[in-house]
Amino acid sequence: MHPQIEKTMSNDVKQRILLEASELMLCHGIKVMTMDELAKRMGVSKRTIYEHFEDKDTLLTAILQYYKKQSHSVFEKILKDSPTVIHAISYFQNNVENALFSKIVSRYDEIRRYHPAVYQKEVCHDKTREIEKLKKMFQMGIKQGVFRENLDIDVTVALYQSAFHQIWEDKNGLRQYFSIEKLYENYFQIFIRGCCNTKGLRVIETLCKNKSQVK
Repeated sequence: MHPQIEKTMSNDVKQRILLEASELMLCHGIKVMTMDELAKRMGVSKRTIYEHFEDKDTLLTAILQYYKKQSHSVFEKILKDSPTVIHAISYFQNNVENALFSKIVSRYDEIRRYHPAVYQKEVCHDKTREIEKLKKMFQMGIKQGVFRENLDIDVTVALYQSAFHQIWEDKNGLRQYFSIEKLYENYFQIFIRGCCNTKGLRVIETLCKNKSQVK
């Protein structure tokens, strides 16, 4: 077999494993996503899976990296296609995150409990891309004239991240009283409003009004 064809086939199998494992994790949880169950569902041997992923931690790492990459690509496209950053945030929150958001967050909780090394590496320590994405978002908002010109971007990003991860990791215990969707919805409203100038606040009010009319 030609080396390039063999490489392509190998990559196809690896992608299938990754997608099947992702679905299994999201729908049934980390404990159910075993190499045995994955091989059974795919109709392949465990050896085939281990040829591409040496252990469960490696597979989980690949899944998290895949979701981060997909999320980044989607958000970049929404930013590009939206009239303002505020429209992009609203669209992303209402149309993209909610479908899988609760499942992903609950699985992150499981990964933190059962695979702490993966969680530390892929969630806690890998913040460079997130920081750059947030800086770009706030800079665009200032340039578009919807965020305050005197906004200190470095401080804003640091505060945004700190509060976001407190909710994500439930460090304040609020998730026993409120759903994570409700916490993030209100957090975004409060935080983004604080970044807005008069024009930005008008955009938010219009979006909120349109959303209530749809309901």
